[in-house]
Amino acid sequence: MKNPNFLVQILPILTIILFIVFFIIYKILTRIKNQAKGYPGGVKSADFKLANPHKKSAIERVTLKCPALIERSGGFTKVGIKEISLNGAFVTCPKPFAVGETFQIKMIFDREKSLTLQADVLWNNDNVPPDQIVARGMKVRFLQLTGGEQVFLKEILSTA
Repeated sequence: MKNPNFLVQILPILTIILFIVFFIIYKILTRIKNQAKGYPGGVKSADFKLANPHKKSAIERVTLKCPALIERSGGFTKVGIKEISLNGAFVTCPKPFAVGETFQIKMIFDREKSLTLQADVLWNNDNVPPDQIVARGMKVRFLQLTGGEQVFLKEILSTA
């Protein structure tokens, strides 16, 4: 530092650089703080409105207690239908199938009305302790429904 004028000449430049660095840090911290408060993009906006999500049509699910038969390797097993929709049903049975397994199920609604469908298992509660479940069973999805089968299921859902 042989030249005292050097410090005087560089001091304004250093001040500007430090001001810019502190300003950038302040803006970053303000944005992080606003994001933590829930402001989108870290900016407060009085005009911010949540987008109206498209409502999905709820799948009509009906509580229905009727017997059914499922085909196992050793023959048929009598089970129950607790809930049913156009897409699937909750089948009560003491020994549910594994997830992904495909089988035929014959639902017996009354003496004249029955329906046999191909179904697969979406989930089961086989691994849940008995004291934590209401009904042992599995959620099944109906596969390859024909138009007539869909109409039949709609009738069942509307009368239940």
